[in-house]
Amino acid sequence: MNCPHHIQWVIEAENGLHQCLQCFDALTKKDVTPKFEDLGPAIQKRWDAHEARAAKPAAPVPA
Repeated sequence: MNCPHHIQWVIEAENGLHQCLQCFDALTKKDVTPKFEDLGPAIQKRWDAHEARAAKPAAPVPA
């Protein structure tokens, strides 16, 4: 199956990732249709904010 990953099927997943509800693939901005640049500022801001909330790697403990 060749899933188009339409933006209506995309949900927020753990660790700042997004997931397609049709095929369950993890997605990046370049994977969605229509193009990410054409989605409008509200969706773009929500996508970027979710990525920014991703778990940050732990900082090394100073010796």
